[in-house]
Amino acid sequence: MSLLLAYAMGFSVASMPGPILVLITTETLRRGAWPGAQTALAPMCVDACVMLPLVLALHSAIPSGAGAVAVGVAGGAFLLWLGLQSLRAGSAPVAAERHHGSRRLSPFLKSVLTQLMNPYAYIFWGTVGFGFVRAGFASQGIQGALLFPVGFWLGAGTMNFLVVYLVSRGRRYLPPRLEPYVHVFSGILLIGAGTFLVWAVARDHL
Repeated sequence: MSLLLAYAMGFSVASMPGPILVLITTETLRRGAWPGAQTALAPMCVDACVMLPLVLALHSAIPSGAGAVAVGVAGGAFLLWLGLQSLRAGSAPVAAERHHGSRRLSPFLKSVLTQLMNPYAYIFWGTVGFGFVRAGFASQGIQGALLFPVGFWLGAGTMNFLVVYLVSRGRRYLPPRLEPYVHVFSGILLIGAGTFLVWAVARDHL
């Protein structure tokens, strides 16, 4: 596994439609480039600090069967809740939304919770990721073990921040009167992502 191949894999995986990509898009649309960048950074932090260490320590901890369904339902419910909050923001006056802004979850925390409740993240690092890390360690030691995750996160980060850049540039040209519609659109995307996550996990594990 070369760094370039790991980079390409990370870029490709991050480009696939899923909860994180939807969340990055909606947070950038609603709140701008910096919140979008925080959303894009969080999954890599979760992978590095939680997913990979957990898989390396307890390879049997990969969710499967009922465990994967439970995690997927929790993640789907969380995305549905975020979507409903977005729909409420679209129907409420801007001043009211700002008044309640202190009670909203930060973009980074939203993304962290979404990644933690995404069963496919555990499955990926418990199968593909674990395999490449183990093979790299067997051939080159610690340096080889780090090659895949570092390359993968660089690729995924490139894709995520590219989405933030493209969406934020488009957001600049949105008239203020369209802001409520952006919230509604974001809410529909999040509700759709949550519904799809629950359906996909049930389809794959039931």
